Amino acid sequence: MAKLRPVTFWPAFICLVLTVAYTLIDKQNFITGTSSLNTMIMANLSWLFNLSALFMVFIAAYAFFAPIGRVRIGGESASQMLTPFRWFAVSLTTVIAMGILFWSVAEPVLHYHEPPAYLGIIPESPEAMRFSMSTIFVHWTITPYSIYTVAGLAFALAFHNLKLPFSIGSMLRPILGRWVDGVGGQIVDGLALFAVVLGMSATLTSGLLVISDGMESVLGIQKSTTGYAIIAIVIIGAALISAASGLHRGIQNLARINTWLYFVGAIFIFIVGPTAFILSLGVESLGVYLSDFFARNLVTGASGNDPWPGWWTVAFFASWFAWAPLSCLFLGKIARGYTVRQFIMVNLLLPSAFGFVWFSIFSGSSLFFDTTMGGIMYQAYQDNGFASVIYVLFDQLPGSTILSALFIFACFITFVTAADSTTDAIGGLCIQGVDAENLTSPIWVKTIWGCAVAFVAWISASFIGTDAIKMLFNLSGVPGMLIVLGAGFSFLKLARRVEINGDIVELKPTLSTDVRKTSEPSRSIT
Repeated sequence: MAKLRPVTFWPAFICLVLTVAYTLIDKQNFITGTSSLNTMIMANLSWLFNLSALFMVFIAAYAFFAPIGRVRIGGESASQMLTPFRWFAVSLTTVIAMGILFWSVAEPVLHYHEPPAYLGIIPESPEAMRFSMSTIFVHWTITPYSIYTVAGLAFALAFHNLKLPFSIGSMLRPILGRWVDGVGGQIVDGLALFAVVLGMSATLTSGLLVISDGMESVLGIQKSTTGYAIIAIVIIGAALISAASGLHRGIQNLARINTWLYFVGAIFIFIVGPTAFILSLGVESLGVYLSDFFARNLVTGASGNDPWPGWWTVAFFASWFAWAPLSCLFLGKIARGYTVRQFIMVNLLLPSAFGFVWFSIFSGSSLFFDTTMGGIMYQAYQDNGFASVIYVLFDQLPGSTILSALFIFACFITFVTAADSTTDAIGGLCIQGVDAENLTSPIWVKTIWGCAVAFVAWISASFIGTDAIKMLFNLSGVPGMLIVLGAGFSFLKLARRVEINGDIVELKPTLSTDVRKTSEPSRSIT
């Protein structure tokens, strides 16, 4: 039986139990306390979240063109774990895929009807429409994928090339040295673990709401606590079955199905929907996004004392930072055999291009029907919340029942895929002995955390609501941001060593972080 890393496993698990207990015992005080802390952090650290996110974009751009871009993850003789398409499919569907399903239709409608006051944009105006679409691009394309890409690269090189342990602390070792080899590294891992489990629970809560609304719309099944429990059990159960079948069977098959569902759904809506409007608004909004790139990524609302950025842009950046430390473990693990430049293409450039197309189609269609049908989409949000809006969009298209059924299935597959990858990373983080040669972790650890996530999501959907859990998830973005910033500096240090020495040095746990050349072929640069 695999040996636990106790400082990683137990504090995170106990904190999760205490958090759930507190929310059930004193829900109102919990929401009030987390709301106050969330407001304080957003008011004082928005600038740091924004600068950190933009810093990741710069690092990714530098890495693509720098000499380190030619480094092969795992060494020149490393074999590829996945084919290029399967690698892309897994990466696309395991990072923020549930987000693009949940937010792509409702979020632009809210920005169109409720733009930030401090910018002086008139609601429901042409300027508000351009703002809503370009803002969607800020939240879901280059910047978030850069955060994951830099963290993933730092871990991939530490794990496969430097042969360091399967730990978040490993990607910080070039700058922190031996401090991360023992208890210090376990503390970092435990902190990230607690943050991501909360975030995964919040995401599953969103999934429960979307699937429940869809089942009510298509099958007439009323939403209930029992229904939420059944959906959560089925999703996590399927994810654990997939995880037990191994990376080369379960998650690859799910990811391919998932990706093709995305492609088919997007193409269908593009053809039968308002095609000309989608193309015109998408191109126009892309121009606004590119021209205002820095202004949109660095927005804090300070000039007008407006909380809008804290509700949206900064909050999204916080959530990406909270997710990144654990997600990068999985992304880095499956990247063996590819170069740094290929990693950037598959994990940043291609998903961002997909995001521009996806949001142009779904968000553009949503805005079209909202503006031509008397605010029908916004009214659906006011009446039934975010999760219901996409089904109102489907009702305006031919084959709405089939579309809704396929979307429910896509939501299910999407979260199963994400849960599979996340529990895989969690399993490796909680036990000893996972390394570049032994990539597997025991199913019992994945089961414990999977069941914990399902229970928290059920409690949240049934009794608490998503706001408290999401606010706590935003708070966890602070340690996540610090970890990702450290990963960014670690990556730059490795890149500098490539420029100076012509190879990546090995950092043995018993040695300092001084530059030490290695003659092993697996560390060489082409």
